[in-house]
Amino acid sequence: MTGMFFSISTTTRTALLAAGFALLLVPSRAVSAQVIAVPDTVARDSTVAQADTAKEVTHTVKRGDTLWDLAQYYLKDPFRWPEIFRRNTDVVENPHWIYPGEIIRIWGDEVRPEALARADSAGNVVAHILTRPAPPTRSDGPELTVFASPLSRAAAEIGAQVINRSRNGGVRRGEVEAAPYVERRGGPSGAGRLVASVDRLGIQSTSIEARFQLNDRLYVQLPRGFVARAGDRYLTYVMGDQLADVGQVLVPTGIVRIEEVTPGQPTQARVIRQFAEIRLQQRVIPFSDAVLPAMESSPIAGGSSGKVLYLHNQPVLPSIGHYVVISPNARSGVQVGDEFTFVDAAVGRRNETAAPPVSAGVAQVVRVTPFAATAIIISQTQPTIREGMTVQLSGKTR
Repeated sequence: MTGMFFSISTTTRTALLAAGFALLLVPSRAVSAQVIAVPDTVARDSTVAQADTAKEVTHTVKRGDTLWDLAQYYLKDPFRWPEIFRRNTDVVENPHWIYPGEIIRIWGDEVRPEALARADSAGNVVAHILTRPAPPTRSDGPELTVFASPLSRAAAEIGAQVINRSRNGGVRRGEVEAAPYVERRGGPSGAGRLVASVDRLGIQSTSIEARFQLNDRLYVQLPRGFVARAGDRYLTYVMGDQLADVGQVLVPTGIVRIEEVTPGQPTQARVIRQFAEIRLQQRVIPFSDAVLPAMESSPIAGGSSGKVLYLHNQPVLPSIGHYVVISPNARSGVQVGDEFTFVDAAVGRRNETAAPPVSAGVAQVVRVTPFAATAIIISQTQPTIREGMTVQLSGKTR
């Protein structure tokens, strides 16, 4: 896996998709590609592949690769990464996660000439993947190849929703549940923990190596003062970075639901949501449903300002779907649904020389605590979002 401190299994990626997050990785520098020749016998369908010409470039993903960088290298425009994602939904289940060894395909007539020539010089020619006849025209997502699965279609639809989300409200429950947020240093007091697996492993493994997935059953030690009741839900989490003079980041990993309560026996729970790796000894706290704003977010001018305190998972080039923690907090009146604009007033990402300020993107608040607010990037105009950048309130939920 690239660009994250977790090592995520395929099943975990499925759960992450269900939560609706993430949409890019950290960038790459190296590029490896080949050209695919399309047999003359392949039937064309204008609704499936207008750009499906005689050649197709493939790129083998390596550690550090990103859709952002692939779009920059092959298409000369990093903001065209959604096009590459839509072309590869049978391979890339969630554009936030691409893995070494995956084969990414790009239509040959879309690739800039220099990149196409370099790929062609590799001399790798294989049979083209046939496309299925186009189903009835639909307006809510791209068509897929014969290897597409329902999960792939869901990934494409979620990607379109995030990119085209409305600026009126638009906060999604899954984004709130999975969002990292800031608590007091050391995290909540009296937290419980995951103590053991109900189902025993069939292969030799240590408890440290064990990872749990959707519907796995676990024994849970509840937080101090809580009594086990069937149906109650608890959030599992790991401790993240400490933010100086602010607090500590908590990173949700999943939600478990109490399934069985037997006097004198440990409490059994089942994993019902998963956002990242779930392991034994992770802490648990009570889970409450998010209260989402019912009213629209209205643009405002000259709103209060703050700073970017933290970029979740430390991406090199954060983009749409990434979480950021910003300094405004509940005490300053920030609410879920509020929008903040990233203000770039420097010459470049690595050059802090003052320059006329421009908007680098917009993020929408999904979680607020007394310590800070968490927001998800919903639009981007500059690839320069970074820690320390100024943010200004530009949309208020009323």
